[in-house]
Amino acid sequence: MSLTIQPLDAADDWSIDQCPDVLADIYNDDTSMAIWQRQLHQGVTSYLSELMSQQKNISLKLSGTPEQLMAEIHRVFPSALIIDDACLSAADFYEDIHQLLKMFACLFDAKALGLRIDTLERAMCPRFHVDNINARLITTYHGLATEWLPHQLSDRSALGSSRASAINTPGAIIADEQFIQRMNCGDVALLKGEYWQGNEGRGVIHRSPALTEQQPRRLVITCDLIA
Repeated sequence: MSLTIQPLDAADDWSIDQCPDVLADIYNDDTSMAIWQRQLHQGVTSYLSELMSQQKNISLKLSGTPEQLMAEIHRVFPSALIIDDACLSAADFYEDIHQLLKMFACLFDAKALGLRIDTLERAMCPRFHVDNINARLITTYHGLATEWLPHQLSDRSALGSSRASAINTPGAIIADEQFIQRMNCGDVALLKGEYWQGNEGRGVIHRSPALTEQQPRRLVITCDLIA
């Protein structure tokens, strides 16, 4: 099943553009999520595709400045991968993730960030849920990307229950599967959570996608505000 962003109406609570400036829309009162749609550099996709094909499992939970976080990323992610006679450099990947960390820190004037990087072979959060945070950056570097629901079409009373991912059933969190939205691999999203001032009861409802035989693994990065 291929899910993409469906047009709704003026009540949409997200902002989407191919320009990174769209991320600043997260400060709009009526915007719960801002998405920068983009294509990853070929050097990034080639490097990560080979890394993921090696079944290398990565699970990092870090905090610090962008520079401190990058020091650990350099340690964990090999600087180059050798495939046949070719060398795939991590330089583009390093540059890309560093840019995201700096953008996130600058946008919120943050001194410290909380970073998670995970390779996933199953849906980490398969039920629709909201996060008890201020704001979170999320991007998928490899594999299927995060799914979410429009606020105005969702039944929040189903959150946390066995119905939290049910579709087309009595009391389901959303009535029609066509309204499930999904980011594309490489897209960068800022999500407001329940702790964003004035956003109580409007945190973005989202979940991890179900993996497929064609795309059995993901590399996902999330970044939170700490200070």
